[in-house]
Amino acid sequence: MKETVGLSSSERANLLMLEATRMDMGWRSLDEFMRALEKRGELLRVSHPVDLKFEAGCIADRLVKRGGPAVIFDQPRLSDGDISRFPLVMNLFGTRERTNLALGVEKPKEIGEMMVGLMKPDIGEILKKPWKGIGLLRQGISMAPRRVSKGKCQQIRIEDPDVTKLPIPTTWPQDGGPFMTLPLVVTRDPLTGTHNMGMYRSQVFGPKEVGLHWQKHKHGADHAESSRERMPVAICLGGPPQVIFSSISPLPDNLSEYEFAGLISGRRLKISKCVSNDLWIPAECDFVIEGYTVPGETRLEGPFGDHFGHYSLEDHYPVMHVTAITHRKDPAVPMTIVGIPPMEDGYLGEAIGDALLPVLKFQHRDVIDTFLPLETGFHNLAIISSKQRFPRQARKTALGLLGAGQMMFLKVIVVVDDNHPVKDLDALLDVLDNKVVIDKDIIILEGMVADSLAHTSPWENIHDKLIIDATEPVAGDPIKNIENKGVAESLEISVSAIEGVIQSRMLRPSIMVITTEAEGGPKPEISMEEPNEKLALNQRERMSKIIDSIWSLESSKDLKWLFITDSDANLEAEDWKRRLLWQLFCRFDVGRDLHFDGDRTRVAWDATAPIPSSEGPLPVRRWPAVTLHDPELVRRVDAWLSERL
Repeated sequence: MKETVGLSSSERANLLMLEATRMDMGWRSLDEFMRALEKRGELLRVSHPVDLKFEAGCIADRLVKRGGPAVIFDQPRLSDGDISRFPLVMNLFGTRERTNLALGVEKPKEIGEMMVGLMKPDIGEILKKPWKGIGLLRQGISMAPRRVSKGKCQQIRIEDPDVTKLPIPTTWPQDGGPFMTLPLVVTRDPLTGTHNMGMYRSQVFGPKEVGLHWQKHKHGADHAESSRERMPVAICLGGPPQVIFSSISPLPDNLSEYEFAGLISGRRLKISKCVSNDLWIPAECDFVIEGYTVPGETRLEGPFGDHFGHYSLEDHYPVMHVTAITHRKDPAVPMTIVGIPPMEDGYLGEAIGDALLPVLKFQHRDVIDTFLPLETGFHNLAIISSKQRFPRQARKTALGLLGAGQMMFLKVIVVVDDNHPVKDLDALLDVLDNKVVIDKDIIILEGMVADSLAHTSPWENIHDKLIIDATEPVAGDPIKNIENKGVAESLEISVSAIEGVIQSRMLRPSIMVITTEAEGGPKPEISMEEPNEKLALNQRERMSKIIDSIWSLESSKDLKWLFITDSDANLEAEDWKRRLLWQLFCRFDVGRDLHFDGDRTRVAWDATAPIPSSEGPLPVRRWPAVTLHDPELVRRVDAWLSERL
């Protein structure tokens, strides 16, 4: 807000009104946001019938990969051949620019700065200049949800509710069925009455049955576990973009999703009571599917092509019984697609990281910047720049962050100096090359919390974690600056001649990546669910032989990092860097796949797809297939898009 000293009372009032208008800029509905996208030329309208089974998802995926527009399917075709009377919209958040537009900000960090301002207001400045507290007051007021008797989401009630009539896509060939992928799932703590809104994928089992994939660490699971009788549930679809964003944001327990949505939109969120239960839901959403769960009742859910680029395999999850469906007069059903990054969820994830960075810095004063690359599925890698005032401060920072909300799921943290550009992945390779002493700067934490979707973990919800200290040693640290000698130029040629090596490439003077292919190992298209101890032993022995052969070369004595991955990471492909980054972190387990030489001065990082086994050093559970579209469908979609874009 501009300085108001010396202004007349009328001028000051005008400025305050201008500030109020600016703060009231949040989208009021999904339709309003979609119309804005269409005016900007960022909405592709598809007026001919499109199959919900595979085709719609493939179109959305190819648009994301191209950095293309959002897409609305006016005639989505259901599994029975009928055309749904409701349109399907996808790829709403498929670029950084569109995500920022949805949030109403130039940069997502503006959201976090507002939160910090509320957490620690500048009281001294407000006492001197009280008008500067007006904006803060409005922000506080905007956080309180406003109850209304009937929301727009309840303009029409479907007489005989049938979820199968909604345009819900089946994206991948091995998916267990149609899944709602942008569901805002509302539950209530049976003990406190506190509402929670989270995003848990929801599989359509039938007209009135939906599977709810809430994992052990989520509030929905907490509420269900505490319930001794039928628990009311509501699945909301659509609504203002800031409400969708709120549902996926890792908020502190004392800040509700409804309050957060009000804060980032600049106005109180309207909520209304469901028509068949007593939950309060966002009044401006497009659809509300109401129902309940029964304590102890589960059903086999999945498989589902997930955000790590592999299928999460079948498991038992609660069943929601549908009691009512209501919707706006002119609704749209938004969905997304997850799979091999980059995907739409990646841009949302980056926005969350940027938005909450000011809060993270407020709570962890050593943190300068953070980056969770979308190519790694977010929970697999965080790059953290940290202050370094005393020895090992960066390690203290990393350990603190592993207990911060959903960062508990992180598999690898690389800590860098405060002047390091965290979003520059080439700079990451530079510091791994010239600032990491393998036997001193690699810290392994055994038996920590894992994401339920982490297919690489030896046990469900449990894996080891890795901290890599890539900072410059400060005064008093016994670790000294390293002299990076690098390896001979001939090493690539020598390594390529080793049996089992398909490709090799130097990434930095002390960093090499190779590709290989295990006999009988998992193929991208096929899941391996049964252990094969003989093949698994052969695979482990083969990998050991390759690693030992490379390390035995005279020219490799200064090779610190040896990355190994499967041959589907073609090192000559145009997008090889993205593909490699995905494989290195989404096919790798810390406890099982790090192999040090005898002196622990060199490390091999094995990111090949392992064969399921229970007899190795650490178990390999079921190994899922990669999310891949039918090649012919991709060819047709690409040809069609080339004509439209």
